[in-house]
Amino acid sequence: MHKDATVVIERMGQYGEGVGRMPDGRLAFVPNALPGETVDIRVTETRSRFVRGAVVKRHDTSHERVKPVCPIYDLCGGCTFQHWQYQAELRYKEARVKDALERIAHVDSRVVQPIRANETPYGYRNKGQFPFGRHNGRTVLGLYRRGSHEVVDLDRCAIQDELVNTVLKAAESLARASGLPPYDEVTHTGVLRYLLIRTSRYQGRALVLWVVARVDPVLASLARELMKRVPAVEGVGVNVNADIGNRVLGSETRVLAGESSIVEEILGLKFRLSFTSFFQVNPQQAALLYATALDFLDETTNSVWDLYSGVGTLAILAATRVREVRAIEINADAVADALDNVRLNGLTNVRMEVGAVEQVMSEWVAKGYRVPDAVIVDPPRKGLDARVIDALLQLKPRRIVYISCQPETWARDVHRLSHHYRLTAATPVDMFSRSDHVEVASALDLQA
Repeated sequence: MHKDATVVIERMGQYGEGVGRMPDGRLAFVPNALPGETVDIRVTETRSRFVRGAVVKRHDTSHERVKPVCPIYDLCGGCTFQHWQYQAELRYKEARVKDALERIAHVDSRVVQPIRANETPYGYRNKGQFPFGRHNGRTVLGLYRRGSHEVVDLDRCAIQDELVNTVLKAAESLARASGLPPYDEVTHTGVLRYLLIRTSRYQGRALVLWVVARVDPVLASLARELMKRVPAVEGVGVNVNADIGNRVLGSETRVLAGESSIVEEILGLKFRLSFTSFFQVNPQQAALLYATALDFLDETTNSVWDLYSGVGTLAILAATRVREVRAIEINADAVADALDNVRLNGLTNVRMEVGAVEQVMSEWVAKGYRVPDAVIVDPPRKGLDARVIDALLQLKPRRIVYISCQPETWARDVHRLSHHYRLTAATPVDMFSRSDHVEVASALDLQA
């Protein structure tokens, strides 16, 4: 096969690509290439400052290279690090956090503690989202091929809980026998769009949601049959999404058979999960991440504000340690789930409010609410809105506990807060093993 260049891979990139340099000095991003390897590549994309390339020949093999456990690893866009030793992945993730801190926040990275590893880097996910498709005339249920919307059939997903895999195969068999056609994104015809499966390790139970372009009477019988074939299925629902586009869920969800929720446990507290609730997909590592963050609330912490609170997991856990928690979340459905979980755990010291963080914070200050001892922030990947940064600098709580899923935006925000706050602790946690994602729990203290 034709080669365009020979590249020495110097480091790993954020998306599981080996990174080296072309003869002309441009960066080369090469999937399935590891640091230390020399590879011939065929250029697949060229830009003024970088290229992307596919490996044509590998001249040597890194001692850190391992055989992927998944037979469709080269096709699927889910995992990025299955070809790399897990310990090497951990070193990369810890180094990524340190690099972001020094390069973006200009903070000494010695504050970063060793990364907390995942004891089970496979089989850890409690939730799967699988698109329907057609292959050789057959209905298939699988995952998208990397960089496309072509569905790749699979027998099991290596990072999913085994109950998810059991449900997956049973549902595919039933869907195939039903004759219901998969949805076609080009012609906008067909019925079956996605299957969502979530499990509870605490209960050993599962919820299943069929996402369809339109409701067909056959779905009710499919739901009952699925519960017969997999007795661990607690309930089956249907979500209707008739919209054109990539959005997975529509606004209408209802039960087809069984129950509408299951219960998971984190750090001794219980959380009710519905078909569409947001919840951490790795409860074992979420418990580790949250315990690390909550340990930043010392014995002098009496009041906490939890921003971006989602279904209230952190607010509820914090409420067992402090006198009062106030929480803000913009998604009304998530707040409803949070209030249900507050009642489920018999707590009376959590107050939830629906709204945008920057707006509700301003209202609380205007109402004269006492400045909390600590503020917990767990924002989306884009980090904190500039208005939230301004509000925090005006509010000046004694401590900010910042949980991040994106080291680069976290480091940016640490820098923005540095006029009044100093980063005193940071611990990376490997939540999504065999992928490039890494979480960080950190504490920032107000400077006198």
